[in-house]
Amino acid sequence: MRIKITKNLVLPAQLFDTESVPEALFPEGDYLANLTPEGKIEVMNTRKTKALFSFSQLREKVSLGEFVVVEI
Repeated sequence: MRIKITKNLVLPAQLFDTESVPEALFPEGDYLANLTPEGKIEVMNTRKTKALFSFSQLREKVSLGEFVVVEI
């Protein structure tokens, strides 16, 4: 899936080795998003940084206009 972030956001994030990062900048633009085995939406900022969202959190971001689903 591809999503577009419509404005710069600072989101809680993780490094791919599961180390937590307090916050990471997700600049406005297009991002690859995947469904994880745990049922979360994983939005990748870089090859090593990702933010995880539940479906309800993703739906909230879309309703606020912060995220736009570009491709499923």
